[in-house]
Amino acid sequence: MRSSAERLTAARLLVRVEGGAFSSRLLAGGTVPGVRARVLGVQRWMRALDAILEPLLRRDLGKLDPEVRATLRMGLFETMRMDLPPALATDGAVRLVRRLGCSSAAGMVNAVLRKASVGWRERLAKAEIDVQLAHPAWLWERWRENFGAEPAERAMAAAQEPAATWVWFLLEEAKEALREEGVALLPHPWCPGAWSAPEDPRRLIQEVIAGSAYAQDPSSQLVAHVALALGGDSARLLDLCAAPGGKSALMLRLGGWSRAAAADLRLTRVRLMRPLLERMDATVVVAADATQAPFAAGAWDLVLLDAPCTGTGTFRRHPELKWRLRPEAVGEMAARQRRLFLAGLELVAPGGVLLYATCSVEPEENEEVVADLPAGFERVDLETALPDNVPWRPTEASGIRILPCKDGDGFTMHAVRRSAPA
Repeated sequence: MRSSAERLTAARLLVRVEGGAFSSRLLAGGTVPGVRARVLGVQRWMRALDAILEPLLRRDLGKLDPEVRATLRMGLFETMRMDLPPALATDGAVRLVRRLGCSSAAGMVNAVLRKASVGWRERLAKAEIDVQLAHPAWLWERWRENFGAEPAERAMAAAQEPAATWVWFLLEEAKEALREEGVALLPHPWCPGAWSAPEDPRRLIQEVIAGSAYAQDPSSQLVAHVALALGGDSARLLDLCAAPGGKSALMLRLGGWSRAAAADLRLTRVRLMRPLLERMDATVVVAADATQAPFAAGAWDLVLLDAPCTGTGTFRRHPELKWRLRPEAVGEMAARQRRLFLAGLELVAPGGVLLYATCSVEPEENEEVVADLPAGFERVDLETALPDNVPWRPTEASGIRILPCKDGDGFTMHAVRRSAPA
């Protein structure tokens, strides 16, 4: 009964994601693990699933009802990735498609999944690598050219695995209380202050809900540590694209700032992050367009620009982005980022630094944005600002790039310093 209910919920959510909803929002708030696994898993592996299903169909998969598509994909996913016996997964899919109001498709679902569950490993092994890794072909070609075949394959394979829950603690006593309860906390291998609880992740989520911890990918947390290393003590901090507020909050938690402000374009997002940031000292939170930010020019020692991007480093958490992203979107986003970057430079104080970061691994959105600097600015080598053991790759603009890996999302950072007066 439980599996039946989970399938029904997951199928309905998959239909909504196909219609444009974001899985992260639909799954927020403590979704049942079985639902979460199915929704994210089907999105992660959709291209591989479709490659096996399509030759067995008389009609194009795209012409089926969304509910039937979701049922077929989920039924095959349960066999391929959840290790359910094929007969059990097929029977569950037949029952599901009837509950979804598509009883006329029950016979087809039964026949297709029975055939699909036999020899799928052999059929998938003969497919192109981008099909095996369930990524768009154009993205595989791009990553292979930019990073090399082996690094690209490792990155895509890592992006196919569920991301662990990592947190940093707002209240140190909360961490100690967990240990006293017997919760085994695991420190991150290269991001200081990041903790997971592999044997009891729900307990960590409870601390996040209670407000004593903040869930954030380690690569994202790393930005705050780099910012602190660049900013120094008693520096003035400005975060231009701050929502949802995690990086700002962690930078303030780490300390070393005499004054701090955070801004974001959307008022709704500012309202959501305000309670978190207002717990910190000396913080101003405003809704503002970063290209026309209402802050004093040349007055900030550390400006963080975590720019809107294509998010190609975050497929572990947001797998539907792979299928929505268009090749031309990379260049379109880069043009917007360049405008944000130039506006951010105007706010940097003499001797101060702008830290430019994205959760994209595309060169156009990163090193090419910071390639041409106005007079009076120079790039900063970030290697000395990194903790030990970070799996970074250098960029052509003295920045660092982390490709998606088992320990974190893909992320890219560059820093630019304004010349101090002679």
